[in-house]
Amino acid sequence: MGSNIKVSLLILILFSIAQLNIKAQAALNVLTINPSPRTNALGMAGSSLPTDDPYGFYYNPAQLGYFSQTNNLSYQLYPSNVYWDGFSDITYRNTAVDIGYNFKHQLNGLSLSAGLGYIHSKMDYGFINYTTANNNEVTGYTLHTLHPFISYDAYSLGIGIDYYVQLNLGLTYKSIESAIIFSDPSSQNIDIKPSAIDYGFLLTVPVTKLIYPGYKFNLLEDIEASPYLNISAGYSRLNQGGEVWYSDPSQKEPLPRTAMLGYALSAGLNININDNAFKLIEYDFTADAEELLVSNEIFPPYYSYKSGLGNISIGRNLIGLKNSDNVVVHKAHEFNLCETFTVMIGRFGKGGSYNDESNGIGLRLKGILILLKAYTSGETFNFIADHFDVQYYSSKVNYGAYVGENKFESINLSFYNFEF
Repeated sequence: MGSNIKVSLLILILFSIAQLNIKAQAALNVLTINPSPRTNALGMAGSSLPTDDPYGFYYNPAQLGYFSQTNNLSYQLYPSNVYWDGFSDITYRNTAVDIGYNFKHQLNGLSLSAGLGYIHSKMDYGFINYTTANNNEVTGYTLHTLHPFISYDAYSLGIGIDYYVQLNLGLTYKSIESAIIFSDPSSQNIDIKPSAIDYGFLLTVPVTKLIYPGYKFNLLEDIEASPYLNISAGYSRLNQGGEVWYSDPSQKEPLPRTAMLGYALSAGLNININDNAFKLIEYDFTADAEELLVSNEIFPPYYSYKSGLGNISIGRNLIGLKNSDNVVVHKAHEFNLCETFTVMIGRFGKGGSYNDESNGIGLRLKGILILLKAYTSGETFNFIADHFDVQYYSSKVNYGAYVGENKFESINLSFYNFEF
């Protein structure tokens, strides 16, 4: 077998591993890999559960509207590379930064906010060396080195308004670069640079606040408590764009255009200790239905895009939580204690079974700082407790027998509640 064929087969194998076991009929499937360790722990259900995770806008850019209601700046990174499915040569790495501001101080109390987000994501397949025969009298061959990778930069804008209910809207632009190996050994990497757009909305209804506004009770003699129940719904359209090709325009492939629709239920107990608000306990349940909006065709261009929600069924997929052949159903439970420790359990799959699972933990400094502030004094420490947070998330995602397990970790630095 010639060297060029060996290299091409190697890259084909590596790409098939990186693209998981779904969405095989679309190009650039690395775009479908979620960068957030927290969302991955939740079975990759990320369109409808409100989050201040800097990676949160990956599945729904409207999350930036929610983020900007209380957060000003967050920076999140991977402390080390993810070695995809245990391959030491295939690395996956991401960074994200979000900024936001609530203009309620300038708008006489109207909670209108805006946020900007940026994600850089890269799947790196390492350097590949191979040789080809030539007429070189000394060595008789030529050494080639190629470096395949797929990366993208996502730039997002989200706005949010909190007036009885909270409505968030968002839009993301993705600049993509894909460098792969061509079958001709004399060629270098073929480098293409397509682009795509995401958009979505997120609606949250504070049920308890609307029905029993201001309801409180004494948990202990000097500690007031107030329960809450929120219901959220989200929709997003991802990777909206045209088609791509590498060397032959007649061999065009579609981008992995995807629809996501879901809901979330959040319940918990807020307490107040010496005028310091604090979430004692919180439980979240979320479910998303996801479909790749690409259909295979017999004749050129050999595919077509589906419209609307595709085959997503609200009754079967979201209420019944049953999978379909074309629809992936994600569902997850999240338990949070004292804004300090989080446990997440998720499942996802299609075709009649939940054959993939995920789990993870989160550690957060915010809860500890609030408790210390409640029983101590000092302007400097109070300022830190009111405006600074550090979070750590670790998750494992098992994609089933075809791909295996991947581990994700991230560290997040946040600044919030600043007004100007």
